[in-house]
Amino acid sequence: MIASVEGQVLTLDHDGASAAPLAAGRTVFQAYGDVLAEAPLEPGARVTFKFRKVAVGEGWELTEMRGR
Repeated sequence: MIASVEGQVLTLDHDGASAAPLAAGRTVFQAYGDVLAEAPLEPGARVTFKFRKVAVGEGWELTEMRGR
């Protein structure tokens, strides 16, 4: 679920991912225009998403997101 949107930074409440070291909770993700164009962006919207670790530094990047 989308908790907040600030430009290209989304905060999502999620169930976590066993394939990545990402525990359930609230996480900040970087997202780009092509990903954001396909999804609802209102806080409270339920979404499905795919992500990856950013190439440099700490953090996560959304690679796909759409409404549920």
